[in-house]
Amino acid sequence: MNNIDLEILFLDKIKELNNKFQVIPFEHLSKVNGQLKLPRVIARTISNNVIHRYTNDREDTKKYGVFKQTNINKHIISFSFTLNKKDSYADVAIVRDYFTNIEAINWWIKLNGLNLVIEEVGELKDITDYTASDLLERYVFDVVVRTSKELTTEIEIIKDVDFEIKGGN
Repeated sequence: MNNIDLEILFLDKIKELNNKFQVIPFEHLSKVNGQLKLPRVIARTISNNVIHRYTNDREDTKKYGVFKQTNINKHIISFSFTLNKKDSYADVAIVRDYFTNIEAINWWIKLNGLNLVIEEVGELKDITDYTASDLLERYVFDVVVRTSKELTTEIEIIKDVDFEIKGGN
């Protein structure tokens, strides 16, 4: 699963939990820059690494050898919440608690044809900005997610090869 699809999947769930939040994947931030609202959530993938590769049995057809490999990826996604004066820490805590409560339940959850599991939910950190004129209340937490994707490659089977060896001199 690519980064943006995973971010959108989580942001849609956050929107479902609390529809007051404007949800934005980091990649789309420049497109909505003039239309930013409060409260908002910005999701950004910090890392995405293949941590395991499993090679499945080879399956042959008459013409092709079919090779399958399953990749397990570890994603770390950061969610940054910026609040307005009507919202509070409790609104963000509800979202974090939701993800914490489904952490590692049904280990490989089948979702949209892809497997994923929430492995860990980080602590909720206060990163509020204090300025001379205002207070910008901000909170952040990270989610570690594992995804699974099966890759398939077909390679043509060559039954016979004829070759002739000729020597020099």
